[in-house]
Amino acid sequence: MKVLQRYLLQHFIPVCFVALLFFVVLLQLADLFSNLWKYLANDIPAASIFKIMLLYVPKCISFSMPMAVLFASSYTMGNLYARNELTSIFASGYPLYRLIFPLLIFGLLLSFGMFYFEDRVVIHSLAKKNSMTRILLDQDLSFSNTNLVVMSEDDQTVYFSDYYQDTEQRLYNVFIVNRTAEGVISKVIQTNMLTWKEDHWEPEDIHLYSFENPDKVELYRSLGALILTEQPETFRRNVISVDELPSDEAKTYINFIRRAGLPHAEQLSNYYKRFSFPFTIFIVLFFSISLGGRFKKNILLMSLLLSLSIGVSFYVMQMITMILAKWEYISPLAGAWLPVVAFTAGSIAILRYART
Repeated sequence: MKVLQRYLLQHFIPVCFVALLFFVVLLQLADLFSNLWKYLANDIPAASIFKIMLLYVPKCISFSMPMAVLFASSYTMGNLYARNELTSIFASGYPLYRLIFPLLIFGLLLSFGMFYFEDRVVIHSLAKKNSMTRILLDQDLSFSNTNLVVMSEDDQTVYFSDYYQDTEQRLYNVFIVNRTAEGVISKVIQTNMLTWKEDHWEPEDIHLYSFENPDKVELYRSLGALILTEQPETFRRNVISVDELPSDEAKTYINFIRRAGLPHAEQLSNYYKRFSFPFTIFIVLFFSISLGGRFKKNILLMSLLLSLSIGVSFYVMQMITMILAKWEYISPLAGAWLPVVAFTAGSIAILRYART
């Protein structure tokens, strides 16, 4: 690494660290004051509040890192321009791309590092924070569900039910269609209630219509040899967030709710966003490098405003695309990656006009 490249990194890294602390404190205060009335209303001890804040630190770091990198790089480049140091560097024939190359490599490595940090640390700390908050604030979760349509794992049995009561593990007003491997309807079951008993469902007042005889429809008042083994968890209301699950578990969970016939576009979008979000760190470097040299005065203030404006623009666009993906106007993949692609194209276009 050249002396000038080391000089740039020596200016960038301390500023990035201080900016990261600033944005983390900002997010912590915002979360604290938004929930302070709940803590006071439930007489939550200060030690418990402090523990909640401590568990929220990794998520704050995840949110703050792109903003900190954007601020640090724009402030560093702006300072070098204002002191005419970059003018001297460029006048000596040293190109911009060579100067910033270690900075871009650092940003790329930081992006990959943030993905693993998110998957190994942030996920678990956020899940503990949310769980602790629910316990302290006495927020009960109900897993009961209504208007269910669930397909079994072998795709041969489809369950229709008006209501699932989780505490009693019962299904009410149930209609079941059993099919052959070729997809032909073989049995239709109607019952007022199914109750889970250890490893299977037991019906009450059952009507089973068999279509196995091609000449007639046969009516039975018992299941016979048919055993219904779909797990009760399949019928539960979807209260789990993929934001609290590691990547492998999140993928398994999304496949599970997809098989259960539950809406999964929002969960799939959040799963894809987990892979796209860390690369914002790398993208914002392009913006800051090309725009940081535009400021001659009030570099600290202008760099802060630049980082906030670009960060807010990105988050607003991401919020819009995620909502569109949730409503299935666009695909979940587009909802997660469209802001990244758009800002990448914009940053490359702006970089072409950077001072060199």
